[in-house]
Amino acid sequence: MDASTETRIESRTETWIKWTIVALLCVVLVLGALNFNRIPTYRAWVTETSPEVSMRYAQLSGQMDETALRKHFEGLALQCYNEPDQPGRVAERICWAGIDKADGGAALTLAAFLNKGRLTSVVVHVPWWVHGTWRGRLVAQYGKANRAGFVSVLGGPVLRWTLPNGTLEYNRDQSWNPLEWSAVFWTARAGDAKAGTP
Repeated sequence: MDASTETRIESRTETWIKWTIVALLCVVLVLGALNFNRIPTYRAWVTETSPEVSMRYAQLSGQMDETALRKHFEGLALQCYNEPDQPGRVAERICWAGIDKADGGAALTLAAFLNKGRLTSVVVHVPWWVHGTWRGRLVAQYGKANRAGFVSVLGGPVLRWTLPNGTLEYNRDQSWNPLEWSAVFWTARAGDAKAGTP
């Protein structure tokens, strides 16, 4: 191989490396821009130590008020606030906390929603990279999902289990976006303290 051929190969390699780096930086910037609202959650999860919680879904109830909710998640510093009365409001009152794990699996946050002073739903946000682990854990604990493929408040197809005290849902599919999280969503049984009606 002569010197000019080596120079062309080195030049092509350098060009390929530069364009690969530029492409990777563009991907990072696009992911950051599309997930700007999620970055603080991930930053807190990486830089802070948060508690591990035991969900005990069977003990949740639409009869629970905020005091009972705090007792259920004792040791978790729930921050609660009233949601403004406006169209699209999720609940009258929302309580949330950053967590490191839920039931032994990696988790980001826990949020509970109350209407008329009673619990209507609880959600655990699960990092993208443990989606399959959580899915396997839920199937092992609750059995095969009795209804799947329905669109829910999670924004896509879900796996759904009917529990004596409500329903438990989980994203059926893992997102293509590695910064998007999945959600384990418990909803109080209909009629349980008129759950879900603001």
